[in-house]
Amino acid sequence: MKRFLSFVLYTLFTATVVMAQSGQSGSGEDLLKALQESGRYNTVSVEADSLIMANYYKLLTSNKKTSGIPGYRIRIYSESGVGAKEEQQRQKARFLTLYPGIDAYNSYDEPFFKIYVGDCRTRSEALKLIDKIERNFPNPFWVPDYIVPKNAD
Repeated sequence: MKRFLSFVLYTLFTATVVMAQSGQSGSGEDLLKALQESGRYNTVSVEADSLIMANYYKLLTSNKKTSGIPGYRIRIYSESGVGAKEEQQRQKARFLTLYPGIDAYNSYDEPFFKIYVGDCRTRSEALKLIDKIERNFPNPFWVPDYIVPKNAD
């Protein structure tokens, strides 16, 4: 069983590398289904335990729901009550004026209006951003989140 599972994983990895080298995007695509289709690649027949297949499709589904990569954002505002939404808009505009190169995101988690800023890949990057902004926005703190990475030009 271990050999078979190793073979399946090796086949999936090899197919991923082949797709990446050929310039095709594999995001959101069922790689197992693509391997089994005739004509696109050599036809592959995969026989696996039903639990392995169920977990494979569960992973595909959860990956489609999440966008971005794991990282950190900084929460600079969280209030509820009368006027909280308008204050959220004012604070976001103030932040974007002071730090034009850093993205800001509105959030509403009932009953709180929140503002998250930055797209930090590491905790140390988030802590540096906190040091940079805490003079103008008191009590910021980092929060794990899925971020949108910037392209390295």
